[in-house]
Amino acid sequence: MELTPLEIFYGSFTLVSVIISTILGILIALKYKKYRKIDYLAVGITWVLLASPYWSDAIQFISVMLTGIQISITLYYFLANAFIAPMYITWIYALTNILFTKQKKILIIIFSVVAIVAEISFLTLFFINPNSVGDQKSAFVVEWEIWIQIYLLISIALLLITGFIFARASLKAGQTELRLKGIFLLAAFLSFTIATVIDVVGADIPTEITILLARTFLIISSLCFYIGYTLPKFVKKLLIKKQE
Repeated sequence: MELTPLEIFYGSFTLVSVIISTILGILIALKYKKYRKIDYLAVGITWVLLASPYWSDAIQFISVMLTGIQISITLYYFLANAFIAPMYITWIYALTNILFTKQKKILIIIFSVVAIVAEISFLTLFFINPNSVGDQKSAFVVEWEIWIQIYLLISIALLLITGFIFARASLKAGQTELRLKGIFLLAAFLSFTIATVIDVVGADIPTEITILLARTFLIISSLCFYIGYTLPKFVKKLLIKKQE
């Protein structure tokens, strides 16, 4: 098959955003070697998994561009949904190491149980009948079944709510560095929210503008999250000096 110009535009921007998110997530995870804090590993893995719903489109684009063949529907559906639930566990583990330390055990248990039930439910229905997951209209457009849509919306809502709580805690801190982190983290989750809303609104009939805006905000979100969580030295020197 051949992709239309719009599909090439969509696929290329999606691939770029996935690559950037993955690289930045890996860079955060690698901080574990230096600081020996499991938080970096958990957060890095979380950010890599956050881009997993876009893996199917990115791999679809590579496959069609290189071979002219679409990946199988089952692989597409699996990549788009199978790695969302594990993200619950890595994210809540990282979050409770920083916040809600007293409620850590109960929150990890709750989120882990929900994640396991969600994953088993998805995999069971997926392996019984992949068509129960969605209906692929074109290379990059899928009409997801209502239960998948609800699952995705709940997942996004959980991430955004906890993300804003995390950013708010940094903003309320007394130290300048922590407040600066909070600003970038808040920008990251706001950007991710905007990207998600644009994706949802323009899912059925994507245009160059909606694609460009959604992917741009997704890339901005990744960059802001990386800066907010790790606060590189050059950012610290530049912005803290200016504030002073």
